[in-house]
Amino acid sequence: MRRVKKVKKSSLSFNKELLKDKVYATIDGVLQPIVYDKRFIDSTTAKENVFLTPEKRLARRKNAKNKASLTVPQIQDNSVINPIFTFEYNKGFVEVTSGNNIKTWLASFSKNQLSQSDEAHRPDIGLDGRGVNGFSPAYFSANNKDYMTFNNSITLSGDFTVFLYVEPIPEVANVHTNHRFLGKSDDADMYFSIGEYPYRSYSLSFSSSSIVLVSITGLYWRPTEKKLLITLQRSGSTLYIRENGVQVASETTPTTDFTFNQFGRIGGVTSPTYNGSLYHISAFDGYITTELEKLEQSIIKQASLAKG
Repeated sequence: MRRVKKVKKSSLSFNKELLKDKVYATIDGVLQPIVYDKRFIDSTTAKENVFLTPEKRLARRKNAKNKASLTVPQIQDNSVINPIFTFEYNKGFVEVTSGNNIKTWLASFSKNQLSQSDEAHRPDIGLDGRGVNGFSPAYFSANNKDYMTFNNSITLSGDFTVFLYVEPIPEVANVHTNHRFLGKSDDADMYFSIGEYPYRSYSLSFSSSSIVLVSITGLYWRPTEKKLLITLQRSGSTLYIRENGVQVASETTPTTDFTFNQFGRIGGVTSPTYNGSLYHISAFDGYITTELEKLEQSIIKQASLAKG
C-alpha cells in the first residue's frame, strides 16, 4: 500500500505587507518610513505606512491608458469624433437558434442591431456553426446566401472612419470575388465590396455613375493576410483604405452621403453574398488620425483571441 505524505500547515500567520516596499525619507539625518493617517468609517484614525505601487499594477495602469476605446468619442484637434455604432464578436450574440445560427447581434455601442428573420439566411457562430458564443466570430456562408440587416439605416456624411475585421474566404481557391460587406436593400448601386470587377480590389459605390475603384495588377485581389482589419476612411475628397494598419489605397472620392442597412449583401440581390467571417464592425463620424493606430491594434488584438 502506497504511503501518502501529509504536509503540515504552518501555524505562523503570513503578513502580506512584508512583501511590499515601504517609502522612506531622511528626517534630521535619520532614515524613517513615511506614514499617513488612515481614517476609518467610524471616524477613528490609525498610522499606516506608505508603500511603493507594485510594478505589475503600474504595468496594468499603463496598458489601460494605452488601450483605445471604440465606444467613446475621440478628441482630435479640439474637435470630437463620435462613434456611430460598434459590433464586437466577443460581446456575444443575443439571440441564437438551436443550430448555432445568429438571429440577433446587439451593438456594444448605440441602440442598433444586426438581425436576420429568415432562418435560412442566418450566419453561424464560427465556421459551419462549430464556434462558441462570445468566443467565435459570425460566419456568413455564400452557399446559404447569409446576410444581416441593421434595424436602423446608417448614413455616413462628410468625413468618416469605418473598421471591419474580416476573414474573406474565396469559394474557389485564390479567386477573391464578391466579398460584399455593406449594402443598401433598396439600392444595388450603393455598396462597399471587394472583387466586383476584374483587375480591381475595393469598390465604394454611391450610385451607378459614381463609384470609387481601386486598381490592382492581377486579375483578382489577393489579401495581404488571411484575416484582415480593413480601415475605410474619407477625408474631404480623398478615400483611404488600410489593411492591418498599413495603407494600401488612396483614391479621389465623391463627398456625397453613403448609406447602408445590411451586411453581406448588395441591394436585394440574393446571390452572390459575402463568404467569410466577421469579427468586428464599427463606424465613426470623422476622419481619425491621432488615435487611429491604437484603435486598429485594439481591434486586431481582440480578434486574435477568437476561437473557431
